[in-house]
Amino acid sequence: MRIRPEAERIELLRAAVQHNADRRRVGSAGQLAHAGQLAAWFGCGEVTGVFSAQAGGGPSRKAYVMGLLPLAAIPLLIAAAAVRVLPGVLPLLVLFPFAVGAWFGLSMWLWREPKRQIWLYAFAAGFMLWDGPQPEALPVRWSQVAEVSDVWADVYNISAEDTRPMLVAYRLRCTDGQSYEISRSLRNVLDPHPEVRQLLQRVAAPNADGHMPGLPTIDEIIATYAGRPGPPTA
Repeated sequence: MRIRPEAERIELLRAAVQHNADRRRVGSAGQLAHAGQLAAWFGCGEVTGVFSAQAGGGPSRKAYVMGLLPLAAIPLLIAAAAVRVLPGVLPLLVLFPFAVGAWFGLSMWLWREPKRQIWLYAFAAGFMLWDGPQPEALPVRWSQVAEVSDVWADVYNISAEDTRPMLVAYRLRCTDGQSYEISRSLRNVLDPHPEVRQLLQRVAAPNADGHMPGLPTIDEIIATYAGRPGPPTA
């Protein structure tokens, strides 16, 4: 059995990544076309990336309030059982924790936040960021960005089984006082698994700009257009 040379294996991997991008380009044709129309309408130059992420779907604050509300009845049940005001209170007190647990789980499902889609269109001269089906604001020019800061959060690491601080977003402050938080969870619609591409970049000879053309990540967009270097690598 012939073993493929390293260069041939890398080329096959590169072709697979490109094929996946072409397939996703067809599936994301509507959003890519929409981004191109907005870029032309507002004079933002070429489209450098279309990014998307899903938000919401988790328990809302109301879910926790409603789920824990029955706990307020515990003192009343204890008092009623102590003075024997009502018959059958003691068995009810024994079953109460199970009922509260079931109600809490139901509350987490009934009052969860609706899922929504976050979109970011990156252009050579600016970007548009919004929640929902259509943008409502004008594009923000990269030239308006006065400061870029990191947003850190404690994130649970499954492999390490502990919580560690991680860079989760970038906060862009503009000259007009407005600020925009761009999450690192936003993925290029043509490259939803950038880890594969980054592995390819490490094992293959890099391009002149160090990136695979046409498939930038949020880190690369911020580094290139907002003047902020990407996060440190381990």
